Amino acid sequence: MSGIDAVELARNVYGGLLDHALTAYEDAVHVDPRRDRAPQVARRITALFDEHPEYRGVAIRVPGAADGRGVGISSRARARDALGSAGGETPGAAADWGAGDRAALLGTSTGYRVLLFACPTCGSGAARAYYDAGDLPRCAAHGTMELVR
Repeated sequence: MSGIDAVELARNVYGGLLDHALTAYEDAVHVDPRRDRAPQVARRITALFDEHPEYRGVAIRVPGAADGRGVGISSRARARDALGSAGGETPGAAADWGAGDRAALLGTSTGYRVLLFACPTCGSGAARAYYDAGDLPRCAAHGTMELVR
């Protein structure tokens, strides 16, 4: 694989680690995009930031690519956020599901809302993050609660 092909592959594999606002870096990690998974690289970058709190950026480099042809620069926040996304390796997990297809975006989902339920008789309520129509919250005195729209 040529250096240019490796850089393009690395940009696809490690794209979630890159902070496009950064133009300077203090250190670099060398990666093999065919072998090094994004969570492993994120841990290496996070370790560098932990060892050197003064660092603002860490470059991601592919061996064999020309010096000016790096993958990009990662920030502390990007590396930390990447470890909390789908595909991160969890101790004891049997597989790294979703890591290859980038199943989740970085950051916290904002697509959720609280679902409120109320008893139509007494007005007592309950809140849920999700519900199953066959398992609705129940009022202790009056039975099944209704979803408040």
